[in-house]
Amino acid sequence: MHKQMKELQQLSGIGKVLSQRLVENGYDTISKLAAAQTKGLERIAGMHPKKVRTIVAEARKMTGEAEKGRHTWLEEKGEG
Repeated sequence: MHKQMKELQQLSGIGKVLSQRLVENGYDTISKLAAAQTKGLERIAGMHPKKVRTIVAEARKMTGEAEKGRHTWLEEKGEG
C-alpha cells in the first residue's frame, strides 16, 4: 500500500491522507486516476470537484507523456 501511496503523492494536491483514501477506494495508480470518472472520485473525502479536475488532468498528462516515450513504432516507420 505504501508504494502505491508514494506514487500518487507525485501528483499536486495529494498528500499522505488523501493518497491512502484513494488507494483504499481502488485508485492505486496514476493510470487509474487518469482513467477515473469524476463522480467516483468526488465521493472520496477530501476530493472536491475542482481538486478532482486538477488531479485527473495532471494524471492524464503524466500517463500521456509516459505512453509517448514507449512508442518506438513511430521511429521505426520514420514518422517520429
